[in-house]
Amino acid sequence: MFTNNRLAKSVKLACAFGAASAALLTSNVALAQENASAEEQSVEKISVVGSRIRKVDFATNAPVATVGVEQFELTNSVNTEALLNTLPQTVPGLDRSSNNPGGGIATVDLRGLGTSRTLVLINGVRAVPTTSAGTVDINTIPAALIENVEVLTGGASAVYGSDAVAGVVNFSLKKNFEGVELNSSYEQSEEGDAEIWNTALTIGGNFDNGKGNAVVSMQYTEREALFADSRSISRVALDDQTDANGDFFLEPFGSSGVPGTSIFSGALPENFGEAAIFNPDGTIRPFVQSGNENDFYNFAPVNYLQLPQERHNITAMAHYEVSDDAEVYVRGSYANSNVPQQLAATPIFQTSTFTLDGNPFIDSGAQQIISDAFGQGVDTDGDGIDDQGRAFLRRRLLEVGPRQVEDDSQMYSMLAGIRGAIGDSVWMYDGYFQVGRVTQNSIQEGNVNRGRFDQALLLATDENGDVILDADGNPSCADTSANGGLTGCSPLNLYGEGNISEDAAQFLRTRVNADSTYEQKLAAFNVTGDSSGWLELPAGPIGLAFGFEHREEDFSFDPSQDLAASTIAGFNGSPAVSGGFDVNEYFAEAYIPLLEGVEFAEVVDLELAYCYADWSTVGGTTAFKIAGSWTVNDMVRARAGFNRAVRAPNIGELFQPEAQGFPSAEDPCSAASGNADSANADAIRAICEATGAPADSVFTSTLNAVSGQTPGIFVGNEDLKEEEADTLTIGLVVTPTDNLSISVDYFDIEIEDAIATFSGGVANILSTCYTSPTGGVGSPQCDAITRREDGSIQQVLAGNENTAVTKLTGFDIITDYSMEVAGGNMSINYLGTILDESSTTYPGPFQVDCTGQFGNVCGEPTTEYSHRMTVGWGMDDFDVQLLWRFIGSTDDDDQETQYFREETGSFSYFDFSGNYHLNENFRLNAGVRNLLDKEPPAFGGNAEQSNTWPATYDVFGRTYFVGVTARF
Repeated sequence: MFTNNRLAKSVKLACAFGAASAALLTSNVALAQENASAEEQSVEKISVVGSRIRKVDFATNAPVATVGVEQFELTNSVNTEALLNTLPQTVPGLDRSSNNPGGGIATVDLRGLGTSRTLVLINGVRAVPTTSAGTVDINTIPAALIENVEVLTGGASAVYGSDAVAGVVNFSLKKNFEGVELNSSYEQSEEGDAEIWNTALTIGGNFDNGKGNAVVSMQYTEREALFADSRSISRVALDDQTDANGDFFLEPFGSSGVPGTSIFSGALPENFGEAAIFNPDGTIRPFVQSGNENDFYNFAPVNYLQLPQERHNITAMAHYEVSDDAEVYVRGSYANSNVPQQLAATPIFQTSTFTLDGNPFIDSGAQQIISDAFGQGVDTDGDGIDDQGRAFLRRRLLEVGPRQVEDDSQMYSMLAGIRGAIGDSVWMYDGYFQVGRVTQNSIQEGNVNRGRFDQALLLATDENGDVILDADGNPSCADTSANGGLTGCSPLNLYGEGNISEDAAQFLRTRVNADSTYEQKLAAFNVTGDSSGWLELPAGPIGLAFGFEHREEDFSFDPSQDLAASTIAGFNGSPAVSGGFDVNEYFAEAYIPLLEGVEFAEVVDLELAYCYADWSTVGGTTAFKIAGSWTVNDMVRARAGFNRAVRAPNIGELFQPEAQGFPSAEDPCSAASGNADSANADAIRAICEATGAPADSVFTSTLNAVSGQTPGIFVGNEDLKEEEADTLTIGLVVTPTDNLSISVDYFDIEIEDAIATFSGGVANILSTCYTSPTGGVGSPQCDAITRREDGSIQQVLAGNENTAVTKLTGFDIITDYSMEVAGGNMSINYLGTILDESSTTYPGPFQVDCTGQFGNVCGEPTTEYSHRMTVGWGMDDFDVQLLWRFIGSTDDDDQETQYFREETGSFSYFDFSGNYHLNENFRLNAGVRNLLDKEPPAFGGNAEQSNTWPATYDVFGRTYFVGVTARF
């Protein structure tokens, strides 16, 4: 390794709370020092996340939480998101329970500001994104090589460039690994399911008398599927209801797209109410919409509760000292992840024309009822039944099979660089080049072609309008062509559960696929040193850093024709996407020691940073940082910082063509909205009728959103500009004794010109149009809504705009304490967050305050208070830990109606785990998660999936894990 004392020889992070062998969640004090010979003592200068300047005894002026490797071992965190989601600074992103929404990836979301506002680094270098939103799949990061994870909250764009609005998550990988390490673990729930196997092999060593080191790590993870019917909370779809007294309750619910085919319309005979359903014999009866024995389809059981996964990771790293002043280094990574998803069979909702008179699939009595309500006015044989009917049909196509998607993702990246000293000066340089690519292939089964669906409903007839039957009494299609299918048209008996033939199902089936590629190229060079020899303040020289980064990123999404044209029912249609950008970023940093070693001012310092970026999409942007600290004495230190952070629009926000999605939202004109009983019912009714809802359908179940989801059309905007965020942090660090440290930091983040969907998305568009004083007929929100003939919502247009102002304020509290107990060392570590405000204001003005809220608008529960606390005890070769994760209570964000004012209640989860070193070569670890088997809260229409929010609340129950590690 380097012998020049200006360069680093190793990095050793000392925990702020002492020398507990089970070092846990650490605070933000990082100290590096190494022993020296009698002739020369070498003091290492290090850098930590948030700054590129290297200096001795680095104590950052920004709040940083560090998760050490011991936490990954004690908690058996095979997938890193599982551990990061326990931190109070994060709001859970996509994880193993994310079946719909999902995509087979895992993400991290700081402060709940969105994954695209959280910058993910590996050893201080940007990770390769996966999606058009620039989101990083943290499953691609080699968990077996992680040394620690540094979480910096607050803007850091002046140091790292765009995307660091909410903060930075930096994965530091192990350095100078020597030996062979093999670890294997297994976990399963107390129910005997939700299994996860993991095995990792790491081999490394020094060479050429310690000048170089090379390491390779391989990891294999297999996660078993778990279906929703395996747990009582997710076995049956639930909905919100109130009884005659106005008391709230949950009842079994589901989709109006049923296996027997339903028709919702006010045109039905009075005795049918608002909806009808077909029996298997082709007769028709009223659709039962309430009670435990209703007709809605329970789509829940066949959905995944835990996504299966098969993952391979291979990472190789090496560095070599070619001279006293130069070291070359390389890192190559490959990751392959296969994650299937599964949903219930396709529900098709479509206004279609179908053969009516003489249709052998429909009972004659039903033909008359349908003709009277939906006939098309042509009765060739004069029997009082029209030849054809036309209605909005809702059918669950069980005969086609479940909707399945196989997501196969492959990531590779290669980094090469050189670093060293510049001559005999105190200056150091670091230059590197990285290329990376993520490719995803998705194959979808279970979709149906909408055109072929309509084709199969029209039967061949003669000149008198009579349906033509063969010798066996079977009809044929009026158009017998294949119409893009593998087989010719086969008549579709849609009228009753189980009546669709295999030939008809085969004609409908449409297999689609899509490929996406994200490519990243970046080159960077930076120098760091100080002003020794030419400018020194009384407290010492000024630390300086300068740098440049050039980055090119491109994304393409290439779907098959049916998927691109949205001619399918099943999964959402997705048009092709292609776009990219390049950016040159220039940055400068300065660390100015103002005072040192005077009374009441052991250290007073100032940090300055500035970054200018030139984008091919938005032009020039600037970011800056001003921070400082005042160390009064060994026990008290105050710190503060102000950051101007920026985020340029990502590829998806800029270039996404019109695409359909189905977010959770209820039509305010429907029965399910509850607006019929509101004080403004008459005003809302008037707007409903003026925007296309027939008078007899308003406040009826005809307009109920399908499964609480409303179709939205989402589209990019190439005229977007960058977001700007101002982040203020003010903190106090108190260390009254060597074994106790307490820090309290106030944070204030305000994002202006925040990129968001128009008016905050589909749910807000609907709410503003019908219930807000700024809405009403002729408002932009009402103009964005299109209705079908029967009054149900066809689509809501929600494009991207620089439309919002987001505000986030609160406090972070970190406490670390250690002491000797019963002959061992006990450590208590606490990390808590108090949220004061989490609001977004849209033009109008229309404000959504998600502080202490959850639901269809705010999404994942945003608690006013949460914490992560660990109590660890270690002696000799034995370590144990009790983890307490507290999630504060939240309320439903829908305050417009009486139906949805639910509370989650507060939740405490306890995990217990331990390590035992059998000898210097073998270590055992075991533990129990959700020790008290706490069940999650249940919700109806305001749940994300599985009748709850499974990334926040544990849906698996008490879970056991065991692992063994061998090292030689």
